[in-house]
Amino acid sequence: MRRLPSGTVTLVFTDIAGSTRLLEQLGEHYADALAEHRRLLRATFEGHGGVEVDTQGDAFFVAFEKASDALAAAVDAQIALAVQGPIRARIGIHTGEPALTDEGYVGIDVHRAARIAAAGHGAQILLSQSTRQLVDHGALRDLGEHRLKDVGLLRIYQVGDETFAPLKTLSQMNLPLPPTPLVGRKRELADLLRLLRAERTRLVTIVGPGGIGKTRLALETGAELVTAFEDGASFVDLSAVRDPELVQPTIAGALGIGGELVDHLRERELLLVLDNLEQVVDVAPDIARLLDACTRLAVLATSREPLRLRAELEYPIRPLAEAPAAELFRQRARAIEPEFDADYQRLAALCDRLDRIPLAIELAAARVKILSTDELLSRLDRRLPLLTGGARDAPERQRTLRATIEWSYELLEEDERRLFAQLAVFVGGWTVAGAEEVCEARLDTLQSLVDKNLARPENGRFRMLETILEYALERFEESDEAEQLRSRHAEHFFALALRAEPEVTGAEQHLWLDRLAADYENLRATFEWYAATPGGAAKGLRLASALVLFWFNRSLFRDGLHWLERMLAEAEDDATVARAGALWGAGLLWALVGDEERAAPRLEQGLALAHRLGDDTNIARSLEVLGLLAFFENDVRRARDLLEEGAEVARRAGDHWGLADALGTLGSIYPLQGEFDRADTVGTEARAIGRKYGDRQGIRMANFGLALTAARRGRLSAARSLSEEGLAICREIGDLWFVSYFLWILATTAVESGDYEAARAHADESLKIARELEGPLLVVCALDAKAAVARVEGDDEAAQGHLAEAAEIGGSQIVPHSYLASVLRGLGELAAARGDLTEAEACFETSLARARGVDDPWAAARAIASQATLADARNERQLARALARDALALQRQIGDQLGAVESLERLASIAIHDDEMEDGARLLGATSALRERLGAPLPSWQRRGLQEVEDLARHALGEARYEASARQGSELSVEHAAREYFGSASRSE
Repeated sequence: MRRLPSGTVTLVFTDIAGSTRLLEQLGEHYADALAEHRRLLRATFEGHGGVEVDTQGDAFFVAFEKASDALAAAVDAQIALAVQGPIRARIGIHTGEPALTDEGYVGIDVHRAARIAAAGHGAQILLSQSTRQLVDHGALRDLGEHRLKDVGLLRIYQVGDETFAPLKTLSQMNLPLPPTPLVGRKRELADLLRLLRAERTRLVTIVGPGGIGKTRLALETGAELVTAFEDGASFVDLSAVRDPELVQPTIAGALGIGGELVDHLRERELLLVLDNLEQVVDVAPDIARLLDACTRLAVLATSREPLRLRAELEYPIRPLAEAPAAELFRQRARAIEPEFDADYQRLAALCDRLDRIPLAIELAAARVKILSTDELLSRLDRRLPLLTGGARDAPERQRTLRATIEWSYELLEEDERRLFAQLAVFVGGWTVAGAEEVCEARLDTLQSLVDKNLARPENGRFRMLETILEYALERFEESDEAEQLRSRHAEHFFALALRAEPEVTGAEQHLWLDRLAADYENLRATFEWYAATPGGAAKGLRLASALVLFWFNRSLFRDGLHWLERMLAEAEDDATVARAGALWGAGLLWALVGDEERAAPRLEQGLALAHRLGDDTNIARSLEVLGLLAFFENDVRRARDLLEEGAEVARRAGDHWGLADALGTLGSIYPLQGEFDRADTVGTEARAIGRKYGDRQGIRMANFGLALTAARRGRLSAARSLSEEGLAICREIGDLWFVSYFLWILATTAVESGDYEAARAHADESLKIARELEGPLLVVCALDAKAAVARVEGDDEAAQGHLAEAAEIGGSQIVPHSYLASVLRGLGELAAARGDLTEAEACFETSLARARGVDDPWAAARAIASQATLADARNERQLARALARDALALQRQIGDQLGAVESLERLASIAIHDDEMEDGARLLGATSALRERLGAPLPSWQRRGLQEVEDLARHALGEARYEASARQGSELSVEHAAREYFGSASRSE
């Protein structure tokens, strides 16, 4: 291909007019005709010095150095095409200075040439004024100035005096010029262009609530499609029309035609944009007949409800996405106040409160001269009075949001208006059953409100946009049935909570938890109603007691406490099972947020009342939480006694949820006492109970204890598998507390397994959730895991920060000492690593004291082992050996395999430092093989120290003797390695 000209260049675009109809006419001969068309144009353009830039389908893009050559080539091409036959091309010519790149030409001049060509008709040649000034051609006709999509006003000329239909430009097509750019509707615009241009859908109706941007999107679509239809696109505003009989005359008037509309449109390929059809939807049969008679006509309509025609494709338009909504606000605000600026998050929050409705955003942005974004946010509890004062050139109904909504309201039938107002009694949405029971809604009426976009279906439920709901609330408050409806609303959701209460411990608990969550705002409104209604306190207390497990599983601790405490105060004289359940619930949630001073009295009160009532279920559950509280307060013996008693009472009461929870909780305490077998026994029973009743909560509680036991045994694969199953259950039922807990175990096992990337992800998520829940125990565990990840990644400074924070929380809030002991031991190891042996010693001693204070042999053994390492670093070999042996003996006794391996590694180091090279080599061989079997590679921060003692042994023994000794050790189990060591140690002593 010849090199493209640069500088001032004349650009020529051509394409075939009516190619779709031509394809239908020629059928299989179309390909041959198209090939001949291309051959003829190429020959003509090359003959006049044109350079082909691009060819796509039936379109050519050619560049000429001279405007006169381009015009001559276009004239000769049209003469040749007229002789050839049925194919007629439109040609556009424009002269400019496009930028030349490796890919071809770019810039506005390319777009101008393409738009000029697209505006024409078959056999027509059009050129811009810039080309006209460079050519000497007598037969040029001035067609005047025309507005072209994206390129503005251009004066256009036609070659020759032949009469053609009006140009397909925005000026000729009766499409209003939008005053502002379209923001955030790229996907919707692409969808509509595909439907109308590529798929040739005959009738598309854009539907949505008032102010959502239907008209603006329709205008943009019409402007893009002006050249896709032979006769362009025309816009008809029907907002002032109320009589369906006047629709067709209004269309005819907009098109500038007289007589029967169908006669003028029968042969025209036209896109008709009909705006605001909602008040004349009865015209639908007339539109259907028009489409049947005019087979080349397409209609793009906007309406707040569909036309319900068989040919119709309904295209619902939703509120803007977050980022475009914020950008729209910013643009509109800067048009009013050029210096306006605001934080993105604040703008996003503001737009969310405005339902991300474009009209609401524009009206709010109009206030930025006198109100800051914070002030706007604070006033949005009452949106409608704020959202006024739109542009004076906007339609009257769009100058305030209230007017826009009233426009829809006034079009409703009486029964629709009544239901519209009644539905405002719901908070956060409703179900069909709820609307039928509370509002006595008829399905047809509800469907009509949905069709009119005054209510929206959403995941099997319905709701109103907040701006529409505010208007509906005004109508609701004006009605004489507001109090009656609020009472029926409260009774409906009271019944829902009582029905859900037994279900949240059964096989469909996840579904019922989701259902309660979906209607939680309605349940809150029910609490408010009972609190404010004389005689309602008893029902409010019963409602609170029914929702305890919902609040517990969804980690809504503070919210649950608010309602429980409020209802307990409102029904102070109540002495029913409901009060006993509410007291238990309050005690449980106070314990989980770390406030034992409030938890204990509530639990004791609930236990006493349950005893008076003979209520075994609440006796059992109160005992269990008192046991949990004792555990948090490090009274482990009392904790076990209370939990074991609670389990027996739950068994007697037939409370399978309480029994599984008590056994599962015991299963998470026993491993902290080194009673791994006992933990497995109760955990397995709890798991079986959970599976029998389909109780996912029971299974997750059992899994937690079993996973913790497996992790403390060093069975990393089992711990990971149990935790992953438990985590999946927690995510399904929405239990964030145990999500954080299981992620902590997964993070620590991933560290020990050498999967540091997974460990980091688990620890990060665990800590994020723990902080959100404000659970001190969870935060301490997650920080401990974060520190472990930081250590293996070589960031001791970060690890120090995490552990220091964990120690501070653990020292000031209720955190079991078993967990705090691990944090203190970690701080000691970091101190030792930086050479501060005094600090390390203090940390290890405190860690050991915490572990022994709660009878935790696992944590005690780990602390003793760390003390052995410290003694070895101080060259106190005899003390180091004694401490390591004590730790190993304890680890063997309880079954801590990984801890035993670490103690054997310490003993290997001590042996080699004491010149017991072969014993040390055998132990190193044993621990290396044992780590491989356990799937627990040596952590990076320990690797260097152990490598140094291995190098000492290799140097002393020589490679052959070292390898032989290590090979002997690799065949040993933990028990055999320990026995062999103790035997050799006693002989040497």
